[in-house]
Amino acid sequence: MTKLLQTLTLLSATLLGSNAALAVDDVVLVELFTSQGCSSCPPADANLGRLTQREDVLALSLHVDYWDYLGWRDTFARREHTQRQMSYRDYMGARVIYTPQMVVHGRFDVPGYNPDAITEAIGNAYRLTRSANIAITQKTGMLKALISAAAMDDPATIWMASFAKEAQVQIERGENTGRTITYHNVVEKLMRVGQWSAGEAQEIMLPQPESGEGVAIWLQNDATGEILTASYITD
Repeated sequence: MTKLLQTLTLLSATLLGSNAALAVDDVVLVELFTSQGCSSCPPADANLGRLTQREDVLALSLHVDYWDYLGWRDTFARREHTQRQMSYRDYMGARVIYTPQMVVHGRFDVPGYNPDAITEAIGNAYRLTRSANIAITQKTGMLKALISAAAMDDPATIWMASFAKEAQVQIERGENTGRTITYHNVVEKLMRVGQWSAGEAQEIMLPQPESGEGVAIWLQNDATGEILTASYITD
């Protein structure tokens, strides 16, 4: 898998030219639900930062808003991130949501502060059957994602996220008062692009990331929450 990813990275760099630093296809998606107001979250934030160094993983930080009532309003929190976490709760038959929670490829739920559990979940995700693919390319100055997949019984949704590769925040109130924390791959915009039309490839236009930014795109099973394929590009 590592050799394959290196080949894909070199190919993508050739296609994209010198303006884009990295485009990687077919990775494991790791989503960390975190908050600046949660005292248990900084170790998980650090773990996510280490995951961003892996080319075979798309690690995203989604800040939730339900800690804001404790006196510090998370500067990255979005209601849609909380709603996404709630959808995973329902997919997995859980009773509550919590931080720091990592959801690996839409299938595995692990505490974000436990590196051994994270590594095991990523390994389990790689053993899942691949039935779809997203390839990011640039042609005539346009950035595109080509999505292809085998026929599926369940409907699927195409998701896109834009993220900041690194951001540092000085926290002035709440459980992390006085701490300055560095966050990685912070999701700034999360959106549904549309429904997958089974049986035919789809081409999606992507925004070109600015310096220090990234754009991610993935296909997700609506019935189970499983990520069918994920890709990203950073500058």
